[in-house]
Amino acid sequence: RKRYMMLDIIVTHYKEPFDVGKKLFDMIGLQRCVDFDQIRVLIVHDGSEAFQTEYFNYPYHVEQITIEHGGISKARNTGIDNCKAKWIMFCDFDDTFVSMYSIREVMNVLDTDDYDMLWSRLLAEDYVNGKQLLYFVPEKQRFVFCHGKVYRTQFLKESGIRFKEELVFNEDSCFNACIIAHTPHTRIGEINSKIPIYAWIRRQSSVTNSGRDDEASYGHFRRNMIVTGEYENTGDNRLYGMVTRTVYDAYYMVFGKRNSMQMRRRILDEFTPWIADRIDLFGKVDSKTLDEIRRIARLE
Repeated sequence: RKRYMMLDIIVTHYKEPFDVGKKLFDMIGLQRCVDFDQIRVLIVHDGSEAFQTEYFNYPYHVEQITIEHGGISKARNTGIDNCKAKWIMFCDFDDTFVSMYSIREVMNVLDTDDYDMLWSRLLAEDYVNGKQLLYFVPEKQRFVFCHGKVYRTQFLKESGIRFKEELVFNEDSCFNACIIAHTPHTRIGEINSKIPIYAWIRRQSSVTNSGRDDEASYGHFRRNMIVTGEYENTGDNRLYGMVTRTVYDAYYMVFGKRNSMQMRRRILDEFTPWIADRIDLFGKVDSKTLDEIRRIARLE
């Protein structure tokens, strides 16, 4: 009997040359103790041309889809709609797996129907004042990222949960919060690996870092406030997580020093009262939710 495929790795691509993503593709090919027939890498080109097939001399299957440019959320949603495997994982083009056993740690827990989302400890590489830093993502930001997690494909397709394409950043926060809101805490588990699985990389020369001017950043903040308000006004306690996830991520964006000092001060002056109010209103509810998820993961 033909076995179903277990994992689709969705890699979104926009403008970067192939060499930027080569380290990710090479690392997947170097994985040990995995059945590559159970893994497919699906590259979604967001308005960019597909790569030449001769680039992909790897032991796993690679497919490419090119869509009209619409942003990373649209690209990830395209990945969901074209997923063939039981589980789905999202990777940025310039990220990588931490070790040659990362995917084995993931695959070891995927032969189950008991979960809708599984998360793992996440490494991040960033630059502060020009210095390269590698650190574990703090617990309060763990559900901000969609990276280092796997999602049950059938759940995503049946629930209709997708990345909000109106958001330019914080789309991870919104996506994860909607999942937390629409599935019991017992269906969110931890990949209890001794090693971190995924490394989120922020390149100084990335498209995201280099292409965001002051006015664009200000517009993105305004847009996020509107989208967040749409959820907030539903009065649904289950969605408070999205509000505080957005808050944490928004502050992180400001202090990431992507903009001029003048714009950072403008953003902080205008949005700090709004952010403080939402932390006060929703922070305790959100913390209680995440504490319950961690408690269940520890018991299991």
